[in-house]
Amino acid sequence: MLTLSCPDRVGIVRAVAGFLADRECNITDSQQFSDPDTGRFFMRVRFGVAHPEATLEALQVGFAPIGAAYGMQWQMYDAATRGRVLIMVSKLSH
Repeated sequence: MLTLSCPDRVGIVRAVAGFLADRECNITDSQQFSDPDTGRFFMRVRFGVAHPEATLEALQVGFAPIGAAYGMQWQMYDAATRGRVLIMVSKLSH
């Protein structure tokens, strides 16, 4: 899974999709939008890895120059790994 935000400009979706396609990754879900008030672009891409050499670490290292070129704040992680969650409940009315 890849999540990112950056200043909105032409070519972001192409750069991300091209990067994944070049590494034989199959995009299974992609959602993106631009916020005209802030001029920021947001994207979330779920993808599968078909090539055995396309490890998470290799993908992260390979994507870093694209992230830098577009001024992205990004994360790439294994969506199958469950994150830690804390649920808090209050009895008080808010």
